[in-house]
Amino acid sequence: MSQEETQVGASVIELVSVTPDGTSTPLAHETHMQSESIVDGAKAPRVEPNWTDLLSPYQYADSGLRSRSNSSLGRSSFSISSYGSSTSVYSIPIEDAESERSVRGKSHKQVVRELTVEVMPALLVSVAGSVGAGAVLGHIQGSRAFEREPALLVMVSVLLNLKSNIELNMSTRLSTLANLGAFTMWTDGVDALRSNMELLLLQATLVGVVVGVIAAVLGTVGMGDVAVLLAVGVACAVVGSAVVGVLVSATVVLGHRAGIDPDNIGTPIASSFGDMSTLLIMGVVSTGLVDQIHTLWPVATVGAFAMLGVGLLRVVQANHQMSHHVTSGYLPLVYAAITSSVAGVIVERCAQRFPSMPALVPVVNGIGGNIGTVFASRISTSLHKQRGRFVASEHNLSMIILLLINVPIQMGFLALRQVFDPELQISAWFLVAYTVATAVHGLSMLVVGRMTCRWLWARGYDPDDCVNPFITGTGDMLGAILLALVFVIVF
Repeated sequence: MSQEETQVGASVIELVSVTPDGTSTPLAHETHMQSESIVDGAKAPRVEPNWTDLLSPYQYADSGLRSRSNSSLGRSSFSISSYGSSTSVYSIPIEDAESERSVRGKSHKQVVRELTVEVMPALLVSVAGSVGAGAVLGHIQGSRAFEREPALLVMVSVLLNLKSNIELNMSTRLSTLANLGAFTMWTDGVDALRSNMELLLLQATLVGVVVGVIAAVLGTVGMGDVAVLLAVGVACAVVGSAVVGVLVSATVVLGHRAGIDPDNIGTPIASSFGDMSTLLIMGVVSTGLVDQIHTLWPVATVGAFAMLGVGLLRVVQANHQMSHHVTSGYLPLVYAAITSSVAGVIVERCAQRFPSMPALVPVVNGIGGNIGTVFASRISTSLHKQRGRFVASEHNLSMIILLLINVPIQMGFLALRQVFDPELQISAWFLVAYTVATAVHGLSMLVVGRMTCRWLWARGYDPDDCVNPFITGTGDMLGAILLALVFVIVF
């Protein structure tokens, strides 16, 4: 009997601790050389690595190793649960140890396919969502509740901005988790979804209270009106975030299982349906509570949501994987609220002179902001997977493709706007100026997303928690300024 042993490749074995908030910590990384034996001219079964022996130095072998083949990822995935944390081990088959880098990054062909096939439909959905949100806002502005309580209108822009950003943060965290393999095992995926939903609802409760206080101060209302504004703010924020949180969770999980990168679809879906659902809920809640302004119902509503917030605070603080979020990530939200308020002032002052301008603002800012958040979500996931290494070639190509996608979608919306609103006079000069403005806006959002992600990561901050408010806040203000310039120059 003759036996020969031939080296046929290698497996890169990486042990990564993945927490429910998307933070990954590399624990081990080594190359296991694979070989196959030829006995009397016939191939013997390939011997796979002994995972227990390989993991034993890291004291995870006794914590319950469960394996599951995942052909869509092209690798074997292992999930280990220990002391309430989620740990994943990836065995990546490659031709040789030097090929590791090519396996870790995405090919240019894959990047182009993902961005064109996955991102463009999501952006079109976001445009429909922005148009729908504008229609809903126009309807509820004329309702009895808004006529009796004008401070509700002050609440709208701040509520949509702050609530949208915490939902975008949840989407980017879940997308990172999905790409790191946290949803490979059912129990780990459920834990991650539950933890992020609890955090989202806690943040939504805080946002609702803050928005109610801001509306009461700026609206200079009486004590009875304060209770109504607080009740409307917290009810809309919590109920709206619960609806969008479920939608985002389903989008990320189902998209990942279908082979779609959640980074490409999560944030556009969250932003498009978030504003529209919040405004629908606001119309219903405000009508009901304003009619009860002289009863105890507004106070009881605030008290009920306050008790819910206290309960959520205890739950999140008890989860050591998520507790640090209770006191972090609020400075970017303040920045977004301030810059969006400045944008609102600009639009309000220009609306009297250019009545057609306000209708263009949500879509210009929405599409530009969405390509920025998609790009930032992809960068954040890449930084987590690559341990902080920035893959410049992949991200440069992503910037070019996203910018090329942005322009035709903007032009398509402008054409539809002209069909349904002939009052907007589109001349050749306006078309050129609008195209330049939207291109500058889109490019700026991509640059902001890229630079902010790298800046945050270099200083120990998770981009999933902080980058989106910087993009949306800057985008809202810059979009308003650029559109104002277009109308001033052309008209």
